[in-house]
Amino acid sequence: MEISSVSVDVNGKSNNRFPLSLYFKLANQLIKQAKVFRDERNIIDLCTILERYCRLVSKIPQHSSYSTYSVQEKLHHNKVHQELTTELENLKSQLSHGFRTQKDQEVYNERKVENGGAEETKIQSSTINVNCVTQSSPFPVLTFIQSVPEAVQLSHIAASDSGDGQSQSSCQDVHISVRLMEDFLELARDNTNKDLETCGVLGAFLKNGIFYITTLIIPKQETTSSSCQALNEEEIYAVQSEHSLFPLGWIHTHPSQSCFMSSIDLHTQYCYQLMLPEAVAIVMAPTDSTR
Repeated sequence: MEISSVSVDVNGKSNNRFPLSLYFKLANQLIKQAKVFRDERNIIDLCTILERYCRLVSKIPQHSSYSTYSVQEKLHHNKVHQELTTELENLKSQLSHGFRTQKDQEVYNERKVENGGAEETKIQSSTINVNCVTQSSPFPVLTFIQSVPEAVQLSHIAASDSGDGQSQSSCQDVHISVRLMEDFLELARDNTNKDLETCGVLGAFLKNGIFYITTLIIPKQETTSSSCQALNEEEIYAVQSEHSLFPLGWIHTHPSQSCFMSSIDLHTQYCYQLMLPEAVAIVMAPTDSTR
C-alpha cells in the first residue's frame, strides 16, 4: 500500500522524490503544533517542536525545486524561521538558567495528570469523522459522522512503546478509538469481499500533549488484492487543513492475507514517522484467524 508523504533523512535533508509543496505543508503543520504548545504554556514540548521546524526549514533549500518555487512562500518561512529560531534560543536559555520556567512546566504536568480523567471523558463523547474526499474505485462514496458510544474502548499508545529510536521526551502519547478501526472495516467490507485492499488516512488533534486520532479520511484509490494506491492527495491535505488535523498515520486492509507490514508498508510508515515520530500504521486483516 502506498500513500505518498514528505521524507527527510536522519540529518534533515530533503528527499527530491517528493514535491517541495509537501515540505512546506509539513512546516505549516509544525507551526500549528507549536502554537498549541505555546497556548498551553508547555515550554519543554514547544522547544521540541520549534527544533523540528527549524531543522526542516534549514534543509528545504537543498531541494532541487527550491530555486523555482514560490518566492512569497519562501520569504514567509524565512521570516518565520528567524522568529522561531530567536524564540527557541530564548526558551532554551530560560530552561537552563531560570527555575520559574521549569516550575511552570511542573505545574503544567501536574494539571495534565489531574485533568486526565476529564480528557478521557471528553474524547469518549466526541465524534469520529469519516471523510470520503471523492469516489474511489471500486469503493463507493460513503460520507458520514459516527457518534462514539459513551462506553467506547480507547487504545492508548504510550511514547515509550515507540520502536523508532526516538526518546520518550520528544514524542507525545497517542489515543485512538477502537470503534474507528471497526468502522473502517465496515467501510471496507465491499472491497474485502472482492479481495481488494482499502486504505485510509488518520487525522488527529493535539490537546495537552496527547494526540487524539478522531478522523478517518478515505481518499480516492486504486486497489488490487495486494496493493492500494491513494490518488489526488491534494484532496487529503485539504481535509486535514480544513479541520486543523495532523497526519498521524494510516490504516489499510489485507483482505485475504495475514496481518503483517510489507516492505512497501514499512517504507510508507518510515516516511510518516519522519514527518511525525508519533505516526502509527494499522493493518486490518479480517480473515487472519491467528490475530
